[in-house]
Amino acid sequence: MRPVLPDVDALVIDALRQGLSGATVRVVWPDGWADRLPLVVARRVPGGTANPQGIDVALIDVQCAAPDRRGASRLARTARVVLAEACRAQFRGADGYLSRFEDVSGPAEIRVGAPQAGPDLFRFQATYRVTARPI
Repeated sequence: MRPVLPDVDALVIDALRQGLSGATVRVVWPDGWADRLPLVVARRVPGGTANPQGIDVALIDVQCAAPDRRGASRLARTARVVLAEACRAQFRGADGYLSRFEDVSGPAEIRVGAPQAGPDLFRFQATYRVTARPI
């Protein structure tokens, strides 16, 4: 039987939660998100590749939100460092390891989409490529 791909979303969320203090970290925007700022929403997006050995190269969208622009920018840049270091250290989760990190785009401010940006909500978005392998 071929190895099952690791749960990349769980690996990324667990790594970010461990490395970011004071921020809510989720896979989707939670109800009542305004009460959970600063907030990091990270999840796999279409793209990437997998191989028969269970090695997964995934594209990860990371959005960071805070009530002020400086805070959102700092959170986005810190999340990038935390995720890169987790990959470098081969962060281990329940069913796999993170092992490689690459910038694809960002972090850059986004002012469109939901939730709607405003004077008390600033969002930065980045896309990273991470490699995960099964245990």
